[in-house]
Amino acid sequence: MRQQRLLLLLLLLSILLAACSPGHLGGNEIAFVRDGHLWTVDPDGANAFEVVSSNLPVIGYALSPDHQMFVYRELDSHYASTPAGKHLQINSITGLPGDFPSSLYTIGIDGGSPIPIIGSLSNIQYSNAWWIRSGEHLLYREESTNLQGSLPSAVIWWVSQNDQPNGIARIALPASFSIPSFSTSSMAIGNSQEGVFSTTLAGADLHIVVHGTLPGHPLPATLERVLWQPSHQQPLLLYAVKTTIAAPPANHNATTPPVQLVLNNGAGQISSIATCYCMQFAWSPDGNSILYSTGETYSVYNFVSHTTYSFTGEAGSAPYWSPDSRFILLDGLHSLSLIDITSQQQRLLLSDDMAGVTGTAIPGANALLQPLLNSLWAADSRHFLIPTRSRLFWLGQKLSSGNGIYTASINEKGQVDATASVVDTGNDTQAGWSYENPDTSFLFL
Repeated sequence: MRQQRLLLLLLLLSILLAACSPGHLGGNEIAFVRDGHLWTVDPDGANAFEVVSSNLPVIGYALSPDHQMFVYRELDSHYASTPAGKHLQINSITGLPGDFPSSLYTIGIDGGSPIPIIGSLSNIQYSNAWWIRSGEHLLYREESTNLQGSLPSAVIWWVSQNDQPNGIARIALPASFSIPSFSTSSMAIGNSQEGVFSTTLAGADLHIVVHGTLPGHPLPATLERVLWQPSHQQPLLLYAVKTTIAAPPANHNATTPPVQLVLNNGAGQISSIATCYCMQFAWSPDGNSILYSTGETYSVYNFVSHTTYSFTGEAGSAPYWSPDSRFILLDGLHSLSLIDITSQQQRLLLSDDMAGVTGTAIPGANALLQPLLNSLWAADSRHFLIPTRSRLFWLGQKLSSGNGIYTASINEKGQVDATASVVDTGNDTQAGWSYENPDTSFLFL
């Protein structure tokens, strides 16, 4: 009897401790940054929790593929006290700053003690870190603060384990003009003057896939990419090469070169899918479609059916593929639209009272770009986040709770619920609900 009472007491104590434990247990939490602090909250707005308690600002974070961890970037203490550090230049759409003297940490979604992946130095700047698809490793960029005007190959691409502190077990990948892409087997692909190459996460077994510099490379930074096809065991390579177009359109921006988007099977077979004045391109999550943009026009090429569907939007928008590859949320400065790929329909969801289309300049070859860190979509592809950023008209009606983060749902037929549910109000940025694969994202300053 005494043993039974003791076991019952221990059980009650464990339940009590679990109920009082901070944070969440992962799965469906929404994350965001507010005033330099990283928060999570339930989709219904309950249980708001500050994940990181620090005097230094969090300037970027990424949810792991299994939704159980964060990697986050914290501004260097000395740089944070300078005038430049107090007034960081932030991308108005993504809410992300560029590379700065900073440190990288990982932490569980329920909080706890962070692991310092790499510490900060005043003369070294880091990018945000991106999860490699297995979820066990991170990729980030390092360069000197005096890099201005240097070749993109001057940066160092590091792969680190997510649980090893202070630079332990980190490996430098071979020099690459662009952010390395990773296959389902976690092999890396890069692009250099020697050609397109593959390598292991340890930077070993270097193999030249395409010999020699690709035609026209290095291209403007948003086009300087070699992407491995997601969700395929024998992935194709997607990249752009410079070409010529006989008669440029009247509204052509002279800084954007004509390119061919090509698929390469890695064994010498190459096929062209588009010739355009493209500014961006990326895969769909299922690896069966390619999204590319030419200013205000966005096109989805399905390489299974060999068909192309085009739609318009604000130039420079951030597209978010739903995890099932059926929908795209096109997040612009003044609007948020939903594109149904299956029915080829587009619907304006969110807008402000500003008119006109946002212009965008294509970044030069030396620009230090970054993909989106997190997705607005929930993992089920039937719910998504609405970051307002002063765009307060939802389906033509003004949102009564003002600025903040809302959620909306969509059914199997692609119909959006007319009601947007408020999650959190205030100056929230970098809202995220699930992992974003860099190969499915456009690149941004």
